[in-house]
Amino acid sequence: MEAITELVLREQIQSGSIRDANLSENNLKDIDFSGCTLENIIFSTSEKMRIHRNLNFKGSKLINVRFDHASLISCNFDRLKKENEEITTEIKRCSFKNANLRSCRFRGSRIKWSDFRYAEIKNGTFESAAISFCDFYRAFFLGVVIFRKSHIEKCSLHYTHFDDSAGLGRENLKDLKILQEYKKDYRRFLEDWKTLGTGTRKNDMDQESAWEIEQSLKNRFEDAEGIYKFLNGFWTSRGLLGNANWAYVKGKRMERKNLWAQLRQQQFSLHSFKLLFQVFWNGLKDLMFGYGESIRRMIISYIIVVFLFAYIFFSTPDTNLIDYLQAIKVSLKNMVAINSNQLQNVSPFIDMLNVVQTTVGILLTGIFGFILGNKIRNQ
Repeated sequence: MEAITELVLREQIQSGSIRDANLSENNLKDIDFSGCTLENIIFSTSEKMRIHRNLNFKGSKLINVRFDHASLISCNFDRLKKENEEITTEIKRCSFKNANLRSCRFRGSRIKWSDFRYAEIKNGTFESAAISFCDFYRAFFLGVVIFRKSHIEKCSLHYTHFDDSAGLGRENLKDLKILQEYKKDYRRFLEDWKTLGTGTRKNDMDQESAWEIEQSLKNRFEDAEGIYKFLNGFWTSRGLLGNANWAYVKGKRMERKNLWAQLRQQQFSLHSFKLLFQVFWNGLKDLMFGYGESIRRMIISYIIVVFLFAYIFFSTPDTNLIDYLQAIKVSLKNMVAINSNQLQNVSPFIDMLNVVQTTVGILLTGIFGFILGNKIRNQ
């Protein structure tokens, strides 16, 4: 595959079709490939061109290159390997909005502040890629898309669709978080897109998007909840139950934060009581059981209940318990519905506490069995 001159490149861009070309030695900064069909193109910059451009960065740079509405087939943005060194391809402020990418390779590349909104990416690879501050709003990953050892950091995955064959896992999310969980970085992502990203955001109708930064920040937990719930379903369909359960827990926590945000934003009313109860109940399930995913929290909750009821029994005069250790033994028996001789002929209050603790103990034992079964099944 031979390199082409700048003049030939511009002529082919005008014709709307570029095939079987090596653009590794062309200066592609600010080049607009919008609407073009690009097939079997190499974009990774060679060592010769890197030295010619006097680049301090060890690798290739594609800066402010536009592929809007373009079709890219078997295009190569890979990191290059030459002898004992690797030359990284850095893609910065590039726009793939509404682009159609087929069998394209971004292996080992660094992608920053780039726009993949509405793009359709099929049968490609992002293996070992570092992707940060990119917008994948309503992007489609179809077919076999490889994310092995890649890191997605502070990127918008709002309404992003991953097909069942896409290889995304929770380990690909840097620090196991998504953009909406970082308020400061999310604000930066929204405010600085014009200067650090690809310019004014436009929708799929090529009109300026009608949205407000402050409203987006208010809705960030609602958006995060939707993203995690989609990932839960996506990983469940692929049989990655450990990943799916993790996404379920994250989604429930985002739900609680969203409810709390709604409660703080509205004036006090009867609806506020409903929201407050939902926040409390959501938080209680997280604190005690980790939404059915944490054995450690389950065991701690069980121990707290035992010691709490033991303290109540020991502090009540008519129980005739000699010491606190005896009270703990009585409490443990109650947890497994075994009657204790030390609590005979007691007041109705203590008798009712026995019933309550026995009921709680049975529920906790059942939940513990459910969590343990889940953990064994997911190993």
